[in-house]
Amino acid sequence: MSAQSAIAILDSMFDLFKEMGSGIALDLNWFAIARRLQQVRAEAVWSADLDFVAVKLKAHAAHYAATYHEPLGSEAIRKKNAERLDEVVRHYSILRAHLEQQLPAS
Repeated sequence: MSAQSAIAILDSMFDLFKEMGSGIALDLNWFAIARRLQQVRAEAVWSADLDFVAVKLKAHAAHYAATYHEPLGSEAIRKKNAERLDEVVRHYSILRAHLEQQLPAS
Protein backbone atom coordinates (compact mmCIF):
# COMPACT_ATOMS: atom_id res chain seq x y z
CA MET A 1 0.00 0.00 0.00
CA SER A 2 1.35 3.35 -0.99
CA ALA A 3 -0.09 6.77 -0.33
CA GLN A 4 2.13 8.10 -3.13
CA SER A 5 0.55 5.70 -5.63
CA ALA A 6 -2.91 6.61 -4.36
CA ILE A 7 -2.16 10.32 -4.84
CA ALA A 8 -0.90 9.67 -8.39
CA ILE A 9 -4.14 7.84 -9.22
CA LEU A 10 -6.18 10.62 -7.64
CA ASP A 11 -4.24 13.29 -9.56
CA SER A 12 -5.04 11.50 -12.81
CA MET A 13 -8.65 12.58 -12.28
CA PHE A 14 -7.86 16.17 -13.18
CA ASP A 15 -8.16 15.41 -16.90
CA LEU A 16 -11.61 14.02 -16.17
CA PHE A 17 -12.58 17.22 -14.34
CA LYS A 18 -11.44 19.28 -17.36
CA GLU A 19 -13.56 17.16 -19.68
CA MET A 20 -16.53 17.37 -17.33
CA GLY A 21 -16.17 21.15 -17.29
CA SER A 22 -16.51 21.07 -21.06
CA GLY A 23 -19.54 18.81 -20.86
CA ILE A 24 -17.71 15.96 -22.56
CA ALA A 25 -18.75 12.35 -21.81
CA LEU A 26 -20.15 13.14 -18.36
CA ASP A 27 -21.44 9.63 -17.62
CA LEU A 28 -18.21 8.01 -18.77
CA ASN A 29 -16.16 10.45 -16.71
CA TRP A 30 -18.28 9.76 -13.64
CA PHE A 31 -17.68 6.03 -14.06
CA ALA A 32 -13.95 6.67 -14.50
CA ILE A 33 -13.92 8.71 -11.28
CA ALA A 34 -15.68 5.91 -9.40
CA ARG A 35 -13.21 3.34 -10.79
CA ARG A 36 -10.20 5.46 -9.86
CA LEU A 37 -11.54 5.96 -6.35
CA GLN A 38 -11.63 2.16 -6.01
CA GLN A 39 -8.01 2.04 -7.15
CA VAL A 40 -7.09 4.75 -4.63
CA ARG A 41 -8.80 2.74 -1.90
CA ALA A 42 -6.75 -0.32 -2.83
CA GLU A 43 -3.51 1.67 -2.56
CA ALA A 44 -4.04 3.76 0.57
CA VAL A 45 -4.52 2.97 4.21
CA TRP A 46 -8.26 3.55 4.27
CA SER A 47 -10.14 5.17 7.12
CA ALA A 48 -13.68 6.28 7.83
CA ASP A 49 -12.63 9.86 7.05
CA LEU A 50 -11.25 8.88 3.66
CA ASP A 51 -14.34 6.84 2.93
CA PHE A 52 -16.62 9.74 3.82
CA VAL A 53 -14.75 12.20 1.60
CA ALA A 54 -14.51 9.68 -1.26
CA VAL A 55 -18.26 9.07 -1.11
CA LYS A 56 -18.90 12.82 -1.14
CA LEU A 57 -16.55 13.26 -4.11
CA LYS A 58 -18.30 10.50 -6.02
CA ALA A 59 -21.73 11.90 -5.13
CA HIS A 60 -20.83 15.43 -6.22
CA ALA A 61 -19.40 14.11 -9.48
CA ALA A 62 -22.60 12.15 -10.11
CA HIS A 63 -24.71 15.20 -9.26
CA TYR A 64 -22.66 17.33 -11.64
CA ALA A 65 -23.04 14.77 -14.43
CA ALA A 66 -26.78 14.45 -13.82
CA THR A 67 -27.54 18.18 -13.61
CA TYR A 68 -25.14 19.57 -16.23
CA HIS A 69 -26.83 21.83 -18.76
CA GLU A 70 -25.27 23.04 -21.97
CA PRO A 71 -24.66 26.77 -21.38
CA LEU A 72 -25.66 27.89 -24.91
CA GLY A 73 -24.50 31.41 -24.12
CA SER A 74 -26.27 31.64 -20.76
CA GLU A 75 -23.98 33.04 -18.10
CA ALA A 76 -26.30 31.84 -15.31
CA ILE A 77 -26.12 28.22 -16.49
CA ARG A 78 -22.37 28.44 -17.00
CA LYS A 79 -22.00 29.78 -13.45
CA LYS A 80 -24.19 27.03 -11.95
CA ASN A 81 -22.21 24.34 -13.81
CA ALA A 82 -18.96 25.89 -12.55
CA GLU A 83 -20.22 25.98 -8.95
CA ARG A 84 -21.13 22.29 -9.08
CA LEU A 85 -17.79 21.35 -10.61
CA ASP A 86 -16.03 23.43 -7.93
CA GLU A 87 -17.69 21.21 -5.31
CA VAL A 88 -16.29 18.12 -7.06
CA VAL A 89 -12.80 19.64 -7.09
CA ARG A 90 -13.13 20.77 -3.45
CA HIS A 91 -13.82 17.22 -2.31
CA TYR A 92 -10.97 15.96 -4.47
CA SER A 93 -8.69 18.43 -2.66
CA ILE A 94 -9.89 17.28 0.75
CA LEU A 95 -9.33 13.63 -0.16
CA ARG A 96 -5.86 14.46 -1.48
CA ALA A 97 -4.98 16.30 1.74
CA HIS A 98 -5.99 13.24 3.77
CA LEU A 99 -3.80 11.05 1.58
CA GLU A 100 -0.87 13.46 1.90
CA GLN A 101 -1.01 12.96 5.66
CA GLN A 102 -0.09 9.32 5.05
CA LEU A 103 3.15 10.22 3.29
CA PRO A 104 6.28 9.59 5.32
CA ALA A 105 7.85 12.72 6.75
CA SER A 106 10.99 13.72 4.89
